[in-house]
Amino acid sequence: MALPRLRSLLASCALTLAAGCATQPQPLNTPGTDNGVYEARGNEPFWNFSMAAGTLALSTPDGPRLTRMITRAYTRGDTRHYEAPDLAVTISPTPCQDSMSGQMFTQSVRITTKEQTLNGCGGNIVPPTQLNAARWVATQLDGHTLHNGNVLPDAHDSATDENPDPAADMFTPTLDINDSGKVSGSDGCNRYAGGLVFGHDGKVSQSPQAGMSTLMACPGAHGRVSVLFLDLLHNVQSWSIEEGTLVLHTREGKTMRLRQTF
Repeated sequence: MALPRLRSLLASCALTLAAGCATQPQPLNTPGTDNGVYEARGNEPFWNFSMAAGTLALSTPDGPRLTRMITRAYTRGDTRHYEAPDLAVTISPTPCQDSMSGQMFTQSVRITTKEQTLNGCGGNIVPPTQLNAARWVATQLDGHTLHNGNVLPDAHDSATDENPDPAADMFTPTLDINDSGKVSGSDGCNRYAGGLVFGHDGKVSQSPQAGMSTLMACPGAHGRVSVLFLDLLHNVQSWSIEEGTLVLHTREGKTMRLRQTF
């Protein structure tokens, strides 16, 4: 056999072996005892999943919380697999859209139990692709973090100010930007509309028409959040997107941060 032909045959065999190895399960370290927590969620039925310290935990509306220790963890190609005696979790790097909030996530998650198979989303939130025709929820006002604004999007995000969690210490201000850049939303207590126009060039201008607002009393924490939010919003002059977060910049150099919900 000629030497070039032999080399070609050996190279072909090596590629075949490599492809075969890539499809074989490869051992995967289970999550350690650090503070890292992986979370995923899905709808119809609603379910929540977390993984930390070698433990899988699944909550569904039709049964008690299922908690199991991981007995086997491995990868097959780009997909991660975690198994327990009656629980299996598959995490793939396929983009996933939450069917309730419309939020995009970087990973698709499938959970299999004895009774059912659940499909949903996990990983990181995909940065927004547009500014307009979206709802934004405040996560930070002039350096002050709002807890409610930082939790994962859920079914209540489409009406955050109308259906607050009874245990929450404050409503969460929202900013809706329509197709033409005009704004409306909740300041954490009252509804507002108009006053500003968001441009595609990162600039924010005053609307020719003055803004309007309802006049409900806002005592305690609700009032403080409302005042701070409106003070920042009325002085916004530019915006930017930083790591998937909408950042509003005021004339005085203060900032407001918001995350997209749909």
